[in-house]
Amino acid sequence: LTVLTDRSQGAASLGDGQVEFMVHRRILNDDHRGVGEPLNETANGRGLTVRGRHWLFYSDTISYHMHRDIGLDLFYKPTVVIGNEGGIEVPTWNFYKSAIPASQYLNIVTLQKIPSVNGTDLLVRLENTLPGSEGGKPITVKLDDIFGVEGDFNGYQELGLAADRDIKKVVDYKSHTQHDDAAEHTIELQPFQIRTFILNFNSTETMF
Repeated sequence: LTVLTDRSQGAASLGDGQVEFMVHRRILNDDHRGVGEPLNETANGRGLTVRGRHWLFYSDTISYHMHRDIGLDLFYKPTVVIGNEGGIEVPTWNFYKSAIPASQYLNIVTLQKIPSVNGTDLLVRLENTLPGSEGGKPITVKLDDIFGVEGDFNGYQELGLAADRDIKKVVDYKSHTQHDDAAEHTIELQPFQIRTFILNFNSTETMF
């Protein structure tokens, strides 16, 4: 049994065959468990009403990693936007160049155009979504093959996860990149790892 939620929640199994989720907690007096005040949120003189959404599915033990794929689908679900018919046209651009995905467990966490002195810079975070304990394997990604167009890729720089400093100031760079091939623009994502890059393209065309 797997339960996916739309927000962080406390959960416990207090008896055989049952699972309890705390969607919302409201107390009129401090329960002396660390908050130091009552948890009594109100609106218009009434206690807040909180409704959560839960997705349940059953699978055998060898399919337990499926909940990660479903969780990503729920998190990245399309956003519905309502506007006037015949409004502003939004240009689209296909960032994915390769016809064959590097792995079904490769997730693009961040894809953002950032200011650049030369050409076009993209801030990209790549994630290997499957941990080693669930059968996850390293994923090899060729950065100039997955993004951009032929001959347009100019190079990359790796940053720390927060994208505020060079990766060499964060980790042991030699061991961190031992499976990478800078000349071939190839990097390797270990199971459950997220890596952050700035990709530079010669093109100055608007991609967003």
